[in-house]
Amino acid sequence: MKYLLLFVSIAFCSCSPKIRTSVSEKHEKLSEENKVVVYNDKSELPANFDKIGTTNIGDTGFTTNCDFDTMLEKAKIEARKNGANAILITEHLFPHMMGSTCHRIKADLLRIDENTFLDKTVITIDSARVDSASKISQNESVYANSANYKSPQKSGFLLTANVGPSFRVASSPDGLTSEQKDYFKKLKSGLSYDVTAYYVKDGKAGYGVKYNVYKSSGTIYDQKITLGDGSTTIQGDFSDDITISFIGPSFLLTEDQHARVGEANLEIALGYMGYQNKSGVAGFPVKITGGNLGMIGGMGYHFRITPHFLVGPQVSFVGGVLKKLKYEYADGSTWTDNLGKDDYENLWRIDLAIGAKYRF
Repeated sequence: MKYLLLFVSIAFCSCSPKIRTSVSEKHEKLSEENKVVVYNDKSELPANFDKIGTTNIGDTGFTTNCDFDTMLEKAKIEARKNGANAILITEHLFPHMMGSTCHRIKADLLRIDENTFLDKTVITIDSARVDSASKISQNESVYANSANYKSPQKSGFLLTANVGPSFRVASSPDGLTSEQKDYFKKLKSGLSYDVTAYYVKDGKAGYGVKYNVYKSSGTIYDQKITLGDGSTTIQGDFSDDITISFIGPSFLLTEDQHARVGEANLEIALGYMGYQNKSGVAGFPVKITGGNLGMIGGMGYHFRITPHFLVGPQVSFVGGVLKKLKYEYADGSTWTDNLGKDDYENLWRIDLAIGAKYRF
């Protein structure tokens, strides 16, 4: 039985927030009826106050009940236990997908003459509570100079850019020599880059337009190629200069500025994908083009460099298929090849990039 009680005790403690409080002055404990006033900025504080300690309400790694209101109440309890009638929030860390799922609060414990509260304007909005999920207690007021209060910015524009190596996943044609296989393998590796402009609502969900480009080129020398009907053989140098471009609407789901270390994000875009190959066949230029519906799905994590600028890795899955190709020859003549189902041109690839994000 004693082991069961020990296990229950450990489990209960693990689920509770991690609290660290230190005080420099000892004062008589306040009762639960005493209100604790919450300040969010030093500019809100009265001229005279005493800082008697600090408290840090954090996450054990197993903490479950840790929404903002709960964590703020824990900070107020610590204030009353140590004789403080006010707290100044010095740091508020928000939950984020790549780290803690809890709100975390650091605060200074303050003693203030209650008469000074009468000289302040009472506002019913706590500027620390920018999370829409937080609710302000009906019996709680926050004292601050209303002239200094600014509503947090939750909407704006966001620009992302990515660049890095890209790898097409399509298989090579059958019947190639070892040299030709190596050539096609190298041709399936290239460089990709993209730029996306988003309008972001509430700092987290946004929609915009994405432009993405893939480039790859190469030349193979002194080759003999037999055409599909077997009646014609071409010998010489062959080259490819491939550009695959995408443009279309994109949707973004990201963490906001309150994720202090960085921001995880997910993107999905659907639009037009165009293919162009400025090839050379035994010294004769041939332009091959095509287009179809394309799709991009990406995920990444950007580390915060400044409050508005972030940098980090991004991986994206990009592609579509071409059902027909248009050939344009040097003399101006053209020919359209309607591909059979087994001969569709596979444009799918994986982009591995370093990305940058800037919030306006």
